[in-house]
Amino acid sequence: MDWGLLVPILGIVFTFGMPVMIIGLVLYFKHKNQRLFQESLQELVKSGQELSPELLSSLPGYREAESRPRNDVRTGIITAGVGLGLVVFGLAQETDLIGPGLLVATVGVTFLGYGLYDKYKNSDLNDE
Repeated sequence: MDWGLLVPILGIVFTFGMPVMIIGLVLYFKHKNQRLFQESLQELVKSGQELSPELLSSLPGYREAESRPRNDVRTGIITAGVGLGLVVFGLAQETDLIGPGLLVATVGVTFLGYGLYDKYKNSDLNDE
């Protein structure tokens, strides 16, 4: 066997295999927690206990649903910052990252503008 080909082959396998493995592990443990919660819930229902919110939150594997409101201003600032960072990096290293950086920064400024417009519109409606 030619050992000189082993390094590039392993590099390709690990480069494309690692993200798949990470996503697989996250999904596996998420499914495991959901299954543990469902089994505990089924045992409580079979035993005839009253299901209160406090009891449900004490079960293993319980996860509260995330309900964060959309914040376009925050998204716009972060995206514009990443775009400007790409532009500065492209200028400093003299690479071709200036165009993509400007594109990302433009998307960020658009999010920022929409977020400010939406806040202004909603505050204007609430004042009436």
